Amino acid sequence: MDWLIWIYVVIFFFGIYFLFLFVILYQRHKKQLFDFPIPTEFPEISLIVPAYNEEKTISGTIEALLNLEYPEGKKEIIIVNDGSKDNTLGVVKGFMKNHKEIKLLDKKNSGKADSLNKAINIARGKLIAVSDADSYPEKDCLYKMVGYFEQDEKVAAVTSKVWAKNNRNFMEKFQEVDYTVIAWSRKILDFIGCVYVTNGPLSIYRKKVVQKVGGFDPQNITEDIELTWNLLSHGYKTKMSYSAVVYTLVPDNFKIWNKQRIRWNLGGFQTLNKYRSFFLRGENLFGYFVITYVGLSFVLALIGMFLLLRYFYLKFSPIFYTLPYLFKNYNPFMFFEFNFNLTLLSILGLMFLVLSVLYHKFAFRKSQLLKKGIVTILIYSFIYRPLYIVPLVMSLYKLIKGDIRWYTK
Repeated sequence: MDWLIWIYVVIFFFGIYFLFLFVILYQRHKKQLFDFPIPTEFPEISLIVPAYNEEKTISGTIEALLNLEYPEGKKEIIIVNDGSKDNTLGVVKGFMKNHKEIKLLDKKNSGKADSLNKAINIARGKLIAVSDADSYPEKDCLYKMVGYFEQDEKVAAVTSKVWAKNNRNFMEKFQEVDYTVIAWSRKILDFIGCVYVTNGPLSIYRKKVVQKVGGFDPQNITEDIELTWNLLSHGYKTKMSYSAVVYTLVPDNFKIWNKQRIRWNLGGFQTLNKYRSFFLRGENLFGYFVITYVGLSFVLALIGMFLLLRYFYLKFSPIFYTLPYLFKNYNPFMFFEFNFNLTLLSILGLMFLVLSVLYHKFAFRKSQLLKKGIVTILIYSFIYRPLYIVPLVMSLYKLIKGDIRWYTK
């Protein structure tokens, strides 16, 4: 068995291992999937919405936040206008005329993290909730999230389940699948204390803890991931309420999607580099599992995709080159050598495929994708997911060039 086969085996091993881990954890905890602590106390909460050129979406977000069920007088909404060049400011001022609970922080453009930090400094709530300006939480979200803080003082952040709001074309439909799978897997990781992202569409934080660890990092372009890792590295807990649903607008074309994923990847690289010293260290699973899991996800995705492309080229290109000779009884499959190596990889590949189908079917249960079947999973796995390689390669190129900046606007 040569070194290349060993690389294939290692990739399949880790893929099968993590899929098997998720499936086992789901089977053990599926009855608790939608559970959440019922709150008896409702501390003051400040809902912060950073906004830059969001005139088309922010009105819907403000309306959704106003409709959130929470005791009267214990909720405030802080809109941070981060130097918008459109009519975002005018839309917010229009709402302020009839809603005294809305506050406006109007400032020059300095980025999302800085906007959040400035809003935290004026927030009166013991809890702060961050929402993107194109996200729409269901009315009972806060009720299904704040109980975690009451249950355990070590809980510093609670995130929600994010689903795609728009699902018209191919990119939107399979982002709907993407977000459903991400939400499910994040909840599964919650059962082992490894929620490593508190998402932007809606997450709640304990204000004093966020201030204690230094707030959001203005240098990181995925400030939500960085803060989560910061909290975990300090020994705090992060949780997810799978019952708290928030809808968010997803990119409707490949170009915008690609820019978004480049930012996610670059922010992920930044965060991995910042917290690399915690690798296999600490009192919780942050250093032992989270950093390893995220790091391997990047490395194996990149290596695996190049090896897969290489394999298909070497094995299938002769078929295309010899198509004209098929009519002369030429057998193109002579290039396939059925030996031990090929058999081993075929078995591992089949195991990976079966576990992958189970993984996705479990994620679809009790979701808007309940009726989706194997065809959707296969299209998602073999057509949509391979697109990930494009922003991954581009983000590596930009990282090498030192071109790290916000790409989505």
